[in-house]
Amino acid sequence: MQHEATSPSQRIALGPSLSNFVEEGTMVALAVSGGSDSLGLLHLAVERLGSEKLRVLTVDHCLREGSQVEAEQVGRWAAALGVTHHILTWQGEKPATGIQAKARVARYDLMTAWCKAHGVAVLLTAHTLDDQAETVKMRAARTDSARSLAGIWPETTWNDVRIVRPLLHMRREQLRDFLRARDISWIDDPSNENRRFERVRIRHDMVPADVTALASRAVESQMATAGNDGLAKDWLRGFAQIAPTGLVTLPRLAFSALAGDVAEATLRWAVMAAGSGRPPERRALLDLLARLRGAGSSRMTLAGAVVVARKRDILVGREPGRIDAGHLVVPASGRLLWDGRFVIEAPAGALVFPAGIGCPRPEKALPAFVLAGLPMVQNGDEMPKLPHFHATPGVAVGLCERFRL
Repeated sequence: MQHEATSPSQRIALGPSLSNFVEEGTMVALAVSGGSDSLGLLHLAVERLGSEKLRVLTVDHCLREGSQVEAEQVGRWAAALGVTHHILTWQGEKPATGIQAKARVARYDLMTAWCKAHGVAVLLTAHTLDDQAETVKMRAARTDSARSLAGIWPETTWNDVRIVRPLLHMRREQLRDFLRARDISWIDDPSNENRRFERVRIRHDMVPADVTALASRAVESQMATAGNDGLAKDWLRGFAQIAPTGLVTLPRLAFSALAGDVAEATLRWAVMAAGSGRPPERRALLDLLARLRGAGSSRMTLAGAVVVARKRDILVGREPGRIDAGHLVVPASGRLLWDGRFVIEAPAGALVFPAGIGCPRPEKALPAFVLAGLPMVQNGDEMPKLPHFHATPGVAVGLCERFRL
């Protein structure tokens, strides 16, 4: 349903400039559904960044009738502001349960895949202070973990794309006042009134004092989480071995001595770096942590990573069966980010693909699962080669930024 603007009100102060969040000259994508929050972000971004450097992405989840019409309406609004618009469609069969969480994953997957394909490094989303309070309220009912109660962070990454939330300090009603002052209408999603969703029930039951208190709790939890992450990285710098193949090795005895929150942060970093790059589900991470603190050897998988617990050390590497990169062609620039882990330099047009299980092992000590997840490069009719082990003129491979401590 399209929401018509009411009579204009006085312009309000809108906090820090959006330009603080992006580098000069950077192309920026905006996640715009057509609701008041994202439409407010679009107009603010045009005012403060200009239209030429912006690209608007609207995800059509295909979950209700009229969603395509609404996405097309966002396109018309974007065009009126001189901004290029793209509709990204969530295709295939939809899940019967957990629809909101799974739709969120699909939404970010679609948007970040578009960003990577088009060389856009920054995606802005319109999360507000209200969203933050709702998120903390939901999580507080399930856990007292500082990382969970940190809620929505001002900046994160998804599939190695930088996600920035410049309106996290603002109330939703402020954005609506901003739009009303300009006589700008927006779209109301009917699902935002459906009380079968937990977030909707919380949203309608909260009072302003709740929003303030919950947002403050998020800030405190973010500070605690950042402290644990800092301690984890200090420990990793001193004890972890990070091989050029992307294999992370942790000394088991020293790891077992870490305090709970720091051990969790350490393992989380290793799994994200060596695996898919996505945050692991916390319950599964804690289950893994408990097994690693126990005795004996074991092999587990989590978030696209293989974790092997041996007597003296813990190996964390890529789960080869989860690699989505497939066969990629090196672009004209001669540089390619492969599987979010390796930066590959090779002649334009060369193919890059996973080595696979059947690849001959170049080193006896190299675990088979690590080898299977390494990139092979084939230039023209030449034999495919492992750039990690076979020196080839014009071909180089190195770890990407996610492995830096």
